[in-house]
Amino acid sequence: MDQLKVSHKTAVILTVFTAFLWSLAGLNMKMINWSSLAIAGGRSLLGAFFLLPILLKSGKLRINRYVMGGALCYAGFNYCFIISTRLATSAIAVMMQYTSPIYVAILAWFLFGEKLTKRDYVALTAVMIGMIFFILDGGAGGSLLGKVVAAFNGFTFAGLSIFLRYQKDGNPVMSVFVGNIIGGIVGIPFMVKEGIPDGVSILYLLLAGFLFGLTYTVYAIASKSLSALETVLIPVLDPVLNPVWVFLVLKEMPGVYTIAGAVLILLAIITRSLPVKE
Repeated sequence: MDQLKVSHKTAVILTVFTAFLWSLAGLNMKMINWSSLAIAGGRSLLGAFFLLPILLKSGKLRINRYVMGGALCYAGFNYCFIISTRLATSAIAVMMQYTSPIYVAILAWFLFGEKLTKRDYVALTAVMIGMIFFILDGGAGGSLLGKVVAAFNGFTFAGLSIFLRYQKDGNPVMSVFVGNIIGGIVGIPFMVKEGIPDGVSILYLLLAGFLFGLTYTVYAIASKSLSALETVLIPVLDPVLNPVWVFLVLKEMPGVYTIAGAVLILLAIITRSLPVKE
């Protein structure tokens, strides 16, 4: 992966652009006239196709248990994110993805013996309160099932982060690629059942596959040249812009409780990520 390492300035630019592209995901998912499971499978297969040239260029095609662990978490995240985006609001789905740093802190304590700080406990409490706000939003925040599934967005994404951590000298592209293959295979029966979607849906599905296959890989490569704080704060553009695009095109307006919960979670994530003064 050394040949894919970029400068810090380039990494920042790539991450900002990646966060902007991520923010389009909610709108993409809602514009595809397919079931959630079919979309997840189709997006995964297209993601693997777009990702293959990068994988072959990167080298290090070895698969081990950490690659498979990351791949399973990545595939799980794909399905959870799409289901929650379709059944709940985009604001809830994307905000729950960004709770992953909190879960990473908990998993790091359990797996690596890293101590939880007071800020971790405060952030975790804030996230849980934010999730309660989501549930209280009733129909304005989508179905209860969508909100429950959304809770796993952050957990599965955190699992991917942990398994990538086990692969410090490995190839982050491998977990993403294998995860797309797994997600695609799981989704084949649902795609067959749904049949070929309309032309507009196909275009949005192609865009979704392109974004899914490449942006997470670009982020994984760019993160090698960023500080831990930058890898968390720069992508915050995604949850800020994601509901905006959906509102502008589809007029999906998050409820008052959803907005309050999203603000609370966003503040918790940013506050926890800020460096502690010695």
